[in-house]
Order: sequence, then C-alpha cells, then structure tokens
Amino acid sequence: MSLRIPPSEQEIQALFSGWREELLDCRKYAPAARNYAAARLMADVGLRLNEVRSLDLADVRWDLGRFGKLHVRHGKGANGSGPRQRMAPLINGAGRTLAWFIEDVWSRFDDDPSRPGAPLFPSERKNADGSCARVGGEALRAELAAVTGRHLAAWSGTVTPHLLRHYCSSLPALPAGHGPARHPGAAQTLCG
Repeated sequence: MSLRIPPSEQEIQALFSGWREELLDCRKYAPAARNYAAARLMADVGLRLNEVRSLDLADVRWDLGRFGKLHVRHGKGANGSGPRQRMAPLINGAGRTLAWFIEDVWSRFDDDPSRPGAPLFPSERKNADGSCARVGGEALRAELAAVTGRHLAAWSGTVTPHLLRHYCSSLPALPAGHGPARHPGAAQTLCG
C-alpha cells in the first residue's frame, strides 16, 4: 500500500489561483466554474467525488451552524451498510465558494432552482424532461487532471479528487481564536 501524501498548502493555493485566473477568459464559463467550485469543495471540506456530484441545491443549508452545512445524503457506508448521511460544515472558505457559484454561475445552466432534486453541480446535458442532469464524475476528474498539468506540473497525473480529500484532512489545526480546534479524530468526523 502506498502512502498518498497530498500537495502542500502553497501548491494547492497555486493550483486554485491559476484555475481561478483561467475562468476570466475561458470558452465555456459555466462548466469551467462548476468544475472549479466542485474541486474547491473537495479540497476545503473533504467530500468524496460521488458525494459532491450527488448534492442537490437544497442540500446547502445556510441556516445551520456558523458557516452553513451540506447535507451529504450519499456518503460512503461501511461494511455493506449502504450510504450514510451526515452534515458537513462549510469550513475553509467553502461557504464563500458555494455562495459565488450558486449566485453567479448556477443559473447559467438554465434549470429551475425550486425543482426538487435540482443538482448543485449540473451538467450541460439535459434529462428527458428538459431539466439539467448531474455532472459526471469523469468530467470533474478530467478537468482536475488538465488544470493540474497546467498549474502544478510537478504533480501532473497524480492529483485526483481523492487526493484533494487527503489534502483537507491534512490541514493543520487553526490557531486559537481563528476557528474550531481540531482534535485527533476531527478529520475522520469531518470527512466521514
């Protein structure tokens, strides 16, 4: 078994800074911004790829907790127990990223935000009823790999959605007065 050590905080910041700059003049803004926001959520909150792509717009709960929370309905179960639900706090700036995405980008996918089951991260493809389908995992994986090659060449081919999850769980505890202190089991509790 190999140890998956994620990029440093500076390297992850360089990756996302470069990606954010690309959004200014990319050809297809909405899907590029969606992929950026989904990857930030994986890095900031530690969600799995399938958990991110399975979120509905209604799963964002701004009214819960200090920063808001995500209702992760399709979390990974253990020992064949099936999906486990949990509430994940919007920490590490994830709330700001999601607010930007929902307020400025989501409507560009031309879906009804009041529709039950409206995906948080929609695809450009439509369902048979004309509503937006969910983004596929491969679209998110491929864009992360391409952006990594452009902005973090030393990690090209190795930064995956799962490695972003490892990055989140490796973040150090915050200094006193700057947020909740992490205890030894905090990463496991946070990431599910």
